[in-house]
Amino acid sequence: MDSTPLRVALVDDDPDFSRLIALRLKRGAGVPCKTTAFASGAAFVDALNGEAAFDLVFLDVVMPEMGGLDVLRHVQERRPDLPVVMVSAQSSIPVALEAIESGAQDYLVKGDDALDRVPVLARAAADRLALVSQIDALRQRLGDRAVAPEIVGESPEMAKVLRLVSQAVRGDLAIAVVGESGSGKELVARAVHRGSARARGPFVVLNCGAIPAELMESELFGHEKGAFTGAIARHAGVFEQANGGTLFLDEIGELDARLQAKLLRVLQDQTIRRVGGREAFQVDVRIVSATHRDLQAMVASGEFREDLFYRLVQFVIPVPPLRDRGLDVLLLAERFLKAVTARYPDLNARQFSPSARKALLRYGWPGNVRELKSAVERAALVASGVNVGAGDLRLGRSLMGEARTPAEHATHAGAESEIVPFEELKRLALEHALQICEGQIEKTAEALGITRSTVYRLLKKYEIEA
Repeated sequence: MDSTPLRVALVDDDPDFSRLIALRLKRGAGVPCKTTAFASGAAFVDALNGEAAFDLVFLDVVMPEMGGLDVLRHVQERRPDLPVVMVSAQSSIPVALEAIESGAQDYLVKGDDALDRVPVLARAAADRLALVSQIDALRQRLGDRAVAPEIVGESPEMAKVLRLVSQAVRGDLAIAVVGESGSGKELVARAVHRGSARARGPFVVLNCGAIPAELMESELFGHEKGAFTGAIARHAGVFEQANGGTLFLDEIGELDARLQAKLLRVLQDQTIRRVGGREAFQVDVRIVSATHRDLQAMVASGEFREDLFYRLVQFVIPVPPLRDRGLDVLLLAERFLKAVTARYPDLNARQFSPSARKALLRYGWPGNVRELKSAVERAALVASGVNVGAGDLRLGRSLMGEARTPAEHATHAGAESEIVPFEELKRLALEHALQICEGQIEKTAEALGITRSTVYRLLKKYEIEA
């Protein structure tokens, strides 16, 4: 692990507890730590506004003049990526929920148990820093041109993708980018091209699933004038257009058997013949293909040629679905929100409310990054104020004006004859009310006709994060 010390801010008006945390970090963190104590929230905010930089903050909730939650809101505005752990002498579920909703990473109650958690939190912060450093190093190794600026992510999954891209650019092997629709396969293909020796050449894209089968041969290899009805001039196919560069064949699994054979022949000898033409000529093209389908299963079933499979799949780059990328969802959402407000100046500034951030992290994103981009752009346009709420995102069925109620969830849970347990109905009702009330406990309690304490009890029982 990097020997650079973890910079930890201890913000507490109780100097004794700050010293205890510093001692635990020194003795048990397992990573070098440099601690700086602040006796007030205002002093820490002044330091943060100046030249001071930190990697982790332990922040007391109750302090004179400027309380911990006020300091947390300031940190979220200035350094939303800075991990903050709230510390309090009292165990208060409402305060803890408010702290977490406002962006705190964790909430500790002062005592021996809290001190035992301190080294664990420090190691987690150090691991995250090491991962970010690794990603930055990979980007630098690839060079400024290598990675498309749209590739955003600090998760371990995206670190693996960047590592594979850095390896793929070294040679000229055929690359297969695999992943679900909307996960960003074309961005990865562009990154490979920009980081390779072919970066000065063209990057040409062909979606094999978007072209009718009868036109695909002409799109791939071109045609001569008069080759068929409507061929009023010579047309260069994508292989000819990509000569000296990279050809990205998206949805390669949609190619029919006849064209699979023709493509194999071109890949074997790097020569093409236009439709209606007599002369073959050489091309110099690197192939990057992509698919959301299981090509190996297609080979086994006879839908895809085995020899073509091995020609195309020399080096594989799996792209993870958005649901597996953790906090990358928020990084991408912030990027998209900033872009849409820049494109439409009348929108002014926009920011995600705590309930929206929670909704973004909870949702499964079946459409991946493409769906996230659409949801954020739509939410920015429909939001009535500065804050973009969870309802503005209109995730899932609510996009079509068909928000599913708990009863509908139960009805659609399985076969019509399936009986949904009563406890499951209660859990669904609570989750639905929380979403409608944007996570506000008091409003949720009123809407359900129960007390706030009952809401808190049910949240704990069903392990729901409010």
